[in-house]
Amino acid sequence: MRVVLDARTVTPHYPGIGRYTFELARGLASLTELTLLVNPQPTADEKFDLTALPAKRVMVPYGPRALAQQWDLPSRLRSLTLDVYHSPYYFMPYWPGRPTVLTVYDLIPLYSGEFSALRRAALLAMHGLAFRAARRIIAISQWVREDFIEQFRLRPERIVAIPLAVDAHFAPQPVAMVETFRQQMNLPREYLLTVGGNKPHKNLPRLIQAYGALPESTPPLILAGSHDAERFPEARQAAQGLGKRVIFWGRVSEAQLPWLYAGASAYVNASLMEGYGLPVLEAMACGTPVACAESPGLTEAAGDCALFFNPKDLDSIADALKKILADSTLRADLRARGLARAQTQTWARVAQATLQVYTETLANL
Repeated sequence: MRVVLDARTVTPHYPGIGRYTFELARGLASLTELTLLVNPQPTADEKFDLTALPAKRVMVPYGPRALAQQWDLPSRLRSLTLDVYHSPYYFMPYWPGRPTVLTVYDLIPLYSGEFSALRRAALLAMHGLAFRAARRIIAISQWVREDFIEQFRLRPERIVAIPLAVDAHFAPQPVAMVETFRQQMNLPREYLLTVGGNKPHKNLPRLIQAYGALPESTPPLILAGSHDAERFPEARQAAQGLGKRVIFWGRVSEAQLPWLYAGASAYVNASLMEGYGLPVLEAMACGTPVACAESPGLTEAAGDCALFFNPKDLDSIADALKKILADSTLRADLRARGLARAQTQTWARVAQATLQVYTETLANL
């Protein structure tokens, strides 16, 4: 099968979608004849090097939000020998002229208050255009699939859930390397960790408030990830008065993440909703016990391998943190079950399932 995958999102501007697109490209490259649409911007990380993949690359001199793609990209697609065009982003050519598959992630901005009414309307409109262009749609979780079916009245047979996966470099790390990393980064001996941004649905203010109610002897809480303190100052406001107990770590490189996960006493995710809780799986893959919110996307990622809490209840969050830190038997059990679960969530599985969607798309022409 001849597949064209739009890889223009593998840039720093689209960290999540870029990771998905790169990993899918790497998996598909060994399964089918693959052509990648790329642009001259730098990739999001040295690890996401599209030039290293055994695939043909076609340079497109603009990103996925450019108006020019609406007339230029269909012409480029017509010039290529292909069976399926796959767009991993709803900003795409809306009349591609070729059998098209689309990947969708979530509609969290509709619920979180992050977007204005105008931006929410635009989000719905752009998704609607993308759905008219695509023959089949891939959702990154079952919850996302059901949410899109409800919001857009999609026929269930048009959209399939293919949950995300964990890269192989997320794995238990040698104790000596973790200790060296700890010393180099001046990390505490024990710490709680959460990874991600600070948008409203991440629920960081409640997590910090619940943590702040614990004894001062509780290991520090490290919040790793790029934070927009100007737009969303609530997390830093909640941390005022807690001093060095709460550490805003900032962005972490792909190379550092496994060590940061592996060195944590526990990983905590308090999000109110996620398309799919990929950091939960990454932590599990590194052998770190997980406590997470009982909320859409996270429960699907974690299965029965995490300690769950109510993300809107401060006492529930605090109790979970106390329990996972105090109970070494529980941590060992969660660590073992989490490792086993993470090992089943591979990008090879995602690529195989995606190839099956391509096959079904062509069969129904």
